[in-house]
Amino acid sequence: MKESSEITTKEGIAQQQQGNAQQGSQHTENAGIGGPERKSLSVLIKESSNPEVADIKSQIDECRRQRDALITSIKDYRRKLEYKQAENIAISKFVESEKDNVEIKKIGYLKRQKNRLEFKLSTEARMSLDDEKAIIRKIAEIDGQLAGLLKFARLQRKIGYIQNDIKEYTEKLNETDKSIRELDAKLDGLYASIRKALGIHGARSITQQKQIKRRQVQKAAQPEINMEDIAVIKKKGKAE
Repeated sequence: MKESSEITTKEGIAQQQQGNAQQGSQHTENAGIGGPERKSLSVLIKESSNPEVADIKSQIDECRRQRDALITSIKDYRRKLEYKQAENIAISKFVESEKDNVEIKKIGYLKRQKNRLEFKLSTEARMSLDDEKAIIRKIAEIDGQLAGLLKFARLQRKIGYIQNDIKEYTEKLNETDKSIRELDAKLDGLYASIRKALGIHGARSITQQKQIKRRQVQKAAQPEINMEDIAVIKKKGKAE
């Protein structure tokens, strides 16, 4: 009976907390109803005849244009970086798995052998048709071997080029991200100036808004503690 009453109490507390949360939510939603209408910052800027406000607004527009261009660039760099990283992994795995089966050093030997055969074919006058065909077949065989070896060598060189691209895109991403953060800080200052010119105080900066949004996302990702689950766990613990 004691356990049952404890569970009932916990359930009652949980229901009460849920009801309080709903009441708080409704209170927040209805807080502005019937009260004085608050104009947005953009509306106040449009309605203002203050030349200082107009000048600051022009600077804000330019900063935002630059910021939008940087965001477009950073998306493009990320897409290219992801492609190069995937390409690097795929080619590196293939080269690593085949390197013991490929004799890269034979490239020079095969090229010299091919040159000798081609020279012999073009300069030797007294050559039978069978000998000529044999030389042609040998040259074709060497060409086949060279094609595979040269392809593998090009892939090895390509890894170096891809890794340079990865380094370049990473540096550009870091530089662009730094520029965006600098513009955010500048915009914070401009918005503070324009709010001051309009006589508005207490508004949050862009950086503060981002921090609040990040905390909200992190909080939403955390699992909720259900009071009924706690009560059931306690009951099981006593039963054991």
